[in-house]
Amino acid sequence: MTWVIIALVLIVVILSVALYFQIKGSHDQATEQETLLKDYQRRVDEQQQLLEDYRALEKNFNNVGEGYEQALDLYDKMEENSRKLEERNTFLEKQNKDLQSANAQHEETSRTNKEYFQKIIQEISREAGRLDPSGFGPISTLVLQMQDMLEMGSDVSLPREDNVVAEQIAKQAIAESTIDQCKYFTFEVKVSDQAASMLQTNLIQAGHALALLLDNAKKFTTEGSVTLNVDADLQESKVIYAVEDTGLGVNAEEAERIFEPNVKLNSYFDGQGLGLTFARSIARHLGGDVVLDTTHTGKGARFVMTLPMQ
Repeated sequence: MTWVIIALVLIVVILSVALYFQIKGSHDQATEQETLLKDYQRRVDEQQQLLEDYRALEKNFNNVGEGYEQALDLYDKMEENSRKLEERNTFLEKQNKDLQSANAQHEETSRTNKEYFQKIIQEISREAGRLDPSGFGPISTLVLQMQDMLEMGSDVSLPREDNVVAEQIAKQAIAESTIDQCKYFTFEVKVSDQAASMLQTNLIQAGHALALLLDNAKKFTTEGSVTLNVDADLQESKVIYAVEDTGLGVNAEEAERIFEPNVKLNSYFDGQGLGLTFARSIARHLGGDVVLDTTHTGKGARFVMTLPMQ
């Protein structure tokens, strides 16, 4: 009986040991399978990441390719614009050279023509001196008008070699304009004490410019008076001639326009609209100026011509 018990115990022990090792083997197999599964999942994740990285690289490569193509297109456009700009610059340079050449030729022609006309004017002046004095006045006026046309577009100053007093220029202008012989208005000359100063100018041209202002006053004054005021500003070293009339007057808005060539504010009066233009041109060539006094409050107009004393 004892041996039977012992045998049963041994059988139970053997079965227990075998079951232990079987359970242990199953557990180890399950652990190994879990490890293999995790490793497999890791490899799948790595492959997925690699696939995503590849797709990102492919996308970047495509973007780089598109950017490269855009850069090439932009470069081609820049090259085309540069070529057009170079062609434009070449055209403008040629046009500029042609204009410079034409301008130089025009200046040379103008200079030659001016010298030619000046010789004619001098010859006319010499011949006029041999004529009867009664006929010299109209010829002298014509000569001065021709000189006006020559000097108006010139930048060269007129020679100022005459040392005279201001009143002498006034007398020259009055004689040329014959304004003192008009019967339909009164004419008066007022000379201040300061006007006794000497000035260095061109007597003929200064007198002619002032005569043009007197002619303008005579043309537009049908009654009343014309007054020539001769004064000097010793501090500014200039002589001042003011021609006041009781004529039609000039609006302040037209103060500069009336000095433009061929401008006539009233078409009922004769003339080409050049008198004031010539007067200002001559005065400026002598270092002075002619302006309309827009502060004048009396009837008519007041023109002021200034000339430097030196």
